[in-house]
Amino acid sequence: MDTNKYPATGAYYWFMQQRMIGKPGTGDAPMHYLGPDTTKTNANGDKWTSDDSRDIVCPDAWKEHPFDASMGSPSCDEFAMASTHGSGGYPDASNKYQVSSGDKCAQLYANPSGSSFGLFADTRKDKNGPSNAEKCGRATIPRAQNTEAFKEFPAPAWRLLDNDAFYLSNPGFEHCTTTSSTCAWKKIS
Repeated sequence: MDTNKYPATGAYYWFMQQRMIGKPGTGDAPMHYLGPDTTKTNANGDKWTSDDSRDIVCPDAWKEHPFDASMGSPSCDEFAMASTHGSGGYPDASNKYQVSSGDKCAQLYANPSGSSFGLFADTRKDKNGPSNAEKCGRATIPRAQNTEAFKEFPAPAWRLLDNDAFYLSNPGFEHCTTTSSTCAWKKIS
């Protein structure tokens, strides 16, 4: 993950990696790529795609958290990503992180804080904020960061097939410790 270009997305992924220990994309638990060669199908009989997973966690009816215009336009981002078998929206008996709705995910949003930005609990659905027991994450993140962060994911170059494992690294946050409740982004040279 290029945290120099996408620090808010990186912060969100780092936070989820710290809070969801043992779940896909955290610690020693890899994510598994949802490839175009998947055998899973949707209700229309078409191959299951990341859009199908995203529609469950981030449906059109969901309204992003109010967002400061200086951050750009808001969008819904999920963790584990829609392009993985660990997405809360991926419907498979082996996916123990599947949810019926993104309302069951940890709810967060990015917004300005000091001279940079912060990640905050979205308490509209869960009044107490994330509990660490959620199976997934849903956050209001700047659209440009959300849509670009994995756009150049090199699955074909890495020759990933459906369900192949991979790990997510967040270089701008690797200096943070798991005992930190806050972590400041660092530019990587």
